[in-house]
Amino acid sequence: MKMIHLILPNSIRSKKNSRRLVPMPSQKKSNMMYHWKKIGWKPCYIQSRPSAAYDAWEKEARKAIMQQKPEGFKIFTESVAIKVLAYYKGARPDLSGVMESVGDCLEKFVYFDDRQIEKWDGDSRVIHDLANPRTEVWVNEFKV
Repeated sequence: MKMIHLILPNSIRSKKNSRRLVPMPSQKKSNMMYHWKKIGWKPCYIQSRPSAAYDAWEKEARKAIMQQKPEGFKIFTESVAIKVLAYYKGARPDLSGVMESVGDCLEKFVYFDDRQIEKWDGDSRVIHDLANPRTEVWVNEFKV
């Protein structure tokens, strides 16, 4: 059975907390003009993005994934089951936010789409650890 164990560094950041609105340049003229610092007055649309803290965590986590993936690892193409142990420092994150963050972070690196997640293991937890915050993830093939 195909399985991978990954350790993602630092305290996990929830994707749904502290979302920010970011102006994105648009090719289409719209009835709303928005000032975007880098390009001046241009047509823009507003995009909802995760917090800057989440973006930084995801970037660092994806670097760790690339370093830990075994040589010759082939991305999962079938359904998967995931177990998560999130060791956090600071404010306690909610488990559903942790699972959403992990699911999105692993997408395109361990499996193609987070819709492949068939099961989140019932033993997934968030644990307080001031000395060594990290997120341990086990991804297995899901067989019925």
